[in-house]
Amino acid sequence: MKIEQLRVKNFRAFRNAETGNLSRLSVFVGPNGSGKTTFFRIFAFLNDALRNNVTAAVSREGGFGELLFRGAGPDAFVEIEIKFRYAGGKRTLWRLIF
Repeated sequence: MKIEQLRVKNFRAFRNAETGNLSRLSVFVGPNGSGKTTFFRIFAFLNDALRNNVTAAVSREGGFGELLFRGAGPDAFVEIEIKFRYAGGKRTLWRLIF
C-alpha cells in the first residue's frame, strides 16, 4: 500500500492541512512546534481507531478536546482523509469524521 495524499481538518495543530503527491520516501522538515509530530500522531490515532474503535482511540488521546484544533468552534469536527493505492494498483479513499 502506498499513501498518496492526506487531508486533515481540526486535528491538534492542523486546522486544515493537505499533503500533495507523496512519494515512496518523503521527508518532513520544519521548526519546533510546526506539526511534524502531530502529522505522525495521525497514523497512530488511526491505527488505534481501526484496531479498537474511535471512542477508545479518542479517550486514549485525552478526550475530544485534546484532539480538536484549539481555534475550532463549538460545533467543529475532526476529519481525516487518506488516498492510497494497493499494490495491485487499486486506488482507495478512506475518510474518518468524528
